[in-house]
Amino acid sequence: MPSENAANLVTTLRKLKRLPSPPGTALRVLELCRRDDTDVKEIADVLMADPALSGRLLRYANSSTMGSNREVASVRDAVLCLGLRTVKLTALGFSLATGMETDCSGFDLKLFWTGSILTAIMARRFATYYETDREEAFTAGLLAGIGRLGLAYGLGETYAKVLKEAVGRSAPLHEVEQELMGTDHVDFGAELLAHWSLPARLVESVANQLHPGSATARTRPMAQAVHAAVKLAPLFLREPDISDEMKKDARKVIEADFKLDEAGWQTVADEILVDYHQVSNVFEIDLDQAELFDLYAEAQEETTRVGIVAQLEKSEALAENKDLLRQATTDALTGIANRACFDERLKQLVAESARFNRTFALIMFDLDYFKVFNDTYGHATGDLALRRVAETVQMTLRDVDLLARYGGEEFMIIAPNTDQRGACTIAARTRKCVEDLVVHADGEELRVTISVGLALSCDYQNAPSVKQIISDVDRQLFISKNAGRNTWSYRDHSACQFRNPVALS
Repeated sequence: MPSENAANLVTTLRKLKRLPSPPGTALRVLELCRRDDTDVKEIADVLMADPALSGRLLRYANSSTMGSNREVASVRDAVLCLGLRTVKLTALGFSLATGMETDCSGFDLKLFWTGSILTAIMARRFATYYETDREEAFTAGLLAGIGRLGLAYGLGETYAKVLKEAVGRSAPLHEVEQELMGTDHVDFGAELLAHWSLPARLVESVANQLHPGSATARTRPMAQAVHAAVKLAPLFLREPDISDEMKKDARKVIEADFKLDEAGWQTVADEILVDYHQVSNVFEIDLDQAELFDLYAEAQEETTRVGIVAQLEKSEALAENKDLLRQATTDALTGIANRACFDERLKQLVAESARFNRTFALIMFDLDYFKVFNDTYGHATGDLALRRVAETVQMTLRDVDLLARYGGEEFMIIAPNTDQRGACTIAARTRKCVEDLVVHADGEELRVTISVGLALSCDYQNAPSVKQIISDVDRQLFISKNAGRNTWSYRDHSACQFRNPVALS
């Protein structure tokens, strides 16, 4: 249960009138949660008095996540459809989750709510593995990080320094909080929820989210579901630096607790993203886009390198030159992957696409009128332009994406685990970032543009061959050139022909 330091901090903030309080609707829902004799009419009347909360609840009841086979048109229908207990828990979570804001510097409220909703969705899905109540797990997951919001709300500048210190050290936040404040957001959050008189099972699950084995036997399964969600949620948040320890913990949960292999995890992750898009529509909060960090990308990269090593081991030079492997996989001019590395990675993804039905995008681009550029400004300036384009595009890609120089002024991007919308976004963003690029050479500001082609593995009836998808992406590039260059093409149409190029049907 929460520590004495956390309890003292709650008491201190309450006396200073800096302790966050739940909004009025949440207080009424809390009162109803404490009663065993609450009926449908009572809870419906409370919810209908709050139009925003009523709207969220109706959208939630009608979402595919809840699996309703008929339209839920009223709050009373929602209560009957979802069940009184589910409605109480869900309404409590929704009202608490949207009732507080903070101006603490370094605290990203948008990212916080994105992570909280992801954690809630994942806790509900993982509840099945641990044989615990799904809606209780959803609410516990939603409130698992409430301590961070409470500290940002109540301590302001002090907590901003803690956040800055944690980022500077690249250390777990709860460890830095314990060191600098004598408590952490987990203990403080649990104490805050207890102060609000939340059900004991929710409080205990939040309190034991880092160490579920410490929970009582009755609460442990839900604490385990929340623990798993807290460990895996960062994989969907585009964290700038997912540490080796975080990767190790995540794989342990996936492989040891869920008994999933890479393909099995990909299926579950895809379902989580679908749930996220459904549930995020319920909340009236501007949320970040969630996308999956490929936890197994390093293993895929290692497979690629092993394949190249196998070829190089035929030469005695490998043992004599430690840099040979790097040289064999890196383009000397641009410093990105070379053709050999690209060929090996594409071959691997094509095989995985056929075996596991995994989606990947292939994007090909080259610099427009590059021969004229070279003839006008010289080959040294042309080489500089190639390097700057490679650097600029690389910065816009995910860690799991591969950018390679295919030859001359031609480049390839491989984007695994990418749907149609994501692939079109990468193509459009790649074109735009090069268009905005300025190449400084001999006192001049020079600009270049690119033509882009896109092919997506899921557009084929069967998994494409390496030769087939390269041929198709080359054809798309040719269409971009014929359309006037400085554009991108997909499905035999250039971007200017799409009404909404990044939201294709």
